[in-house]
Amino acid sequence: MARTRPKSNTTTPTPVIDPVGDITGGVDTHLDFHVAAAKDSLGRLLGTQTFPATQAGYTALL
Repeated sequence: MARTRPKSNTTTPTPVIDPVGDITGGVDTHLDFHVAAAKDSLGRLLGTQTFPATQAGYTALL
């Protein structure tokens, strides 16, 4: 007699995709450092990052 696997009551979760549309970025420049920020199309802040105002900082910013 063949055994069958019992059905699970759980389902695989479906990933939720939150489309943000366009992303706008800006950089606030200072003598010793620069602060970059990104916002989505609804104006929600997606993140910020600070970079030193040096060649290495400019390279990392790009």
